[in-house]
Amino acid sequence: MKRLISISLRLLISGVLLALLFREHDLIADIVPRLRALLTNWPWTLAGIAVAFLALFLAAMRWHIILRGQVPDLPFRIVLHTELISAFFNISSVGVVGGDTYKIMSLSRRLPGQTMPVSVALVLDHLTGLISVAFLFGTCMLLRASHWSELGYDLRMLFTGYGTYVGGGLAGLIISWISFKPNLLAWGRRTFPGTMGHPKLAGILARAEQVHDVFALLWRRTLSAAVVSTGMHTAFFMSFYCGLRAVGGSAPVLDVLTAMPVVDAAASLPVSISGLGVRERTFEALLAGLAHVPEAVGVSASLAGWIFNLFWGVIGGVLFLRVRHTVHISSQPQCA
Repeated sequence: MKRLISISLRLLISGVLLALLFREHDLIADIVPRLRALLTNWPWTLAGIAVAFLALFLAAMRWHIILRGQVPDLPFRIVLHTELISAFFNISSVGVVGGDTYKIMSLSRRLPGQTMPVSVALVLDHLTGLISVAFLFGTCMLLRASHWSELGYDLRMLFTGYGTYVGGGLAGLIISWISFKPNLLAWGRRTFPGTMGHPKLAGILARAEQVHDVFALLWRRTLSAAVVSTGMHTAFFMSFYCGLRAVGGSAPVLDVLTAMPVVDAAASLPVSISGLGVRERTFEALLAGLAHVPEAVGVSASLAGWIFNLFWGVIGGVLFLRVRHTVHISSQPQCA
C-alpha cells in the first residue's frame, strides 16, 4: 500500500509540474518546434547521444575498477551490460526497483555468495561520484569567481546552498572515515555496550565497518575511480549542453557545467518520475539566470538531454528483455 501511494504521488507531482510548464510555455507553439530541431541539428543530436553513452561507459568503468579489487576475474563487458540495463530501470522505474537494485541482483546471480562485496563496491562507487561532482562544481565556481557579483541574489543563494550541501557531504565522509575505524568502534562497544549493542545500530555499524575496511584495502582503486567519475559526470552534463545546441539555443559550456550539478541533484530527489518536471524547471531557471537563455529554450534543452539518455535506457530495456527471454528458453527442460 505504501509503495502504491509513493508511486501515485510521484506520478502526480511529475504530471502537475509538466502541466504547469506546458501551460506557461505552450507545448505545441514553444516546445515541439524546438524538439523537431533535433532532426535538423542532427550533428548535435548525434553528439548528445554519443556523450550520453560515454557517460554510461565511464560509469561502468568506474564501478569495474572498484569491483576488480574484490572480484579480479570479472570481465568489463558484464559490468557494461549491467550498467546499460540499469539505465533502463533508472529512467523507467516508478517504484523501488531502480538501477542500483538491478545491479546488485544481476551481479549477485552471476557471482554467488558475493552479494556483500558487490553492495559495498556500489557504495564506494557512489561515494566517488560525490567526490567528483564536488570537484567539478568547485572548479566551475572558481572559474566564475570574478563574475560572482553579477549573479542575481537567488542564484547566489542557490549555489551557496548547494555548495554547503556538497561540502557537508564531503565533511561527513571524512568524519565517517574517522568514526568507523575498527579501534574506535571497539572502544565504543566497550564503553557503551547497551547503545552500541542495539540490534539495529549494530547492524548499521557492521555494514559501515565493512565499507571502511574495503575502502582501506582499495583506496588506490577508489581514487582512480574518482578520476574516471569526473569524466563520467562531465560527459553526462555535456549531453545537456548538446541538447541545448540541438534545440537551437546557445550558452557558454562553463555555464551549463556550473548549472548541471544543481540540476542533477534536484532531478535525483525522489519526488517525481525520472526527475521529469523538476529537472526542466531547475534547468530553465539556472540557464536563464546564468546565460540569459530563453525559458522555453531551457525547458526544451532539458527535455532533449533527457531524451539522449532515454535512448540508451531504451537500449538497456531491449537488452533486459533479451536476457529474460534467453533465461526463459534455457531454463526449459530438454528432451533426451
